[in-house]
Amino acid sequence: MTFFDVYALIMLFTFYTLLISKSILTHKKGHDVIALGKHKKGKAKALELSFYLGMGFFTYLVITSALNIPFIFQIELLILFDFLVTDIIGFILLNISIILFAFALASFKDAWRIGVDHKKTNTLITTGVFKYTRNPTYLAIFLLFLGYFLSYANFFFLGSVLFIFFAFNHQIRKEEKLLELLFKESYLDYKKHTSKYFGYKK
Repeated sequence: MTFFDVYALIMLFTFYTLLISKSILTHKKGHDVIALGKHKKGKAKALELSFYLGMGFFTYLVITSALNIPFIFQIELLILFDFLVTDIIGFILLNISIILFAFALASFKDAWRIGVDHKKTNTLITTGVFKYTRNPTYLAIFLLFLGYFLSYANFFFLGSVLFIFFAFNHQIRKEEKLLELLFKESYLDYKKHTSKYFGYKK
């Protein structure tokens, strides 16, 4: 195992530690944290629940790649590129993603949910890291996926990056429609002055 392999596992462990810890703390305060797939039917429910499958597959990819364990058949045969510079960029993106994710969780306070609960969304968060991006958690997770792709550039990671990109964009459109309906002018004003991701205005 190389330094990058060890660090990749540490970053994955850190990500899940932050996610699980925040979820447990929020749940202990009497809030229902798991909203992904709830109160949904048909394709909408299937799409949201597919996120769990996608995260599980992605986690397995990271572990097998870091430990150099073959996945179905030799991952080495599917490498797209292997450069030190991409490893370094991936390393930087992993750090940025974890830091951003930690700030996003802190900014959520007790409003943290995995997914959006249409029946319990009553707080519009515009402070903390939300002052700079409307979707810090989605951005952080996408950067995490991208960082791992650059470090282990094979077709499986490329597929994961593309999946998460399109899935997140679809989910964001749905969530923003709900927020516009619930918070009206307050959300429209926030949307007007805050980037969807970072440095990008709709």
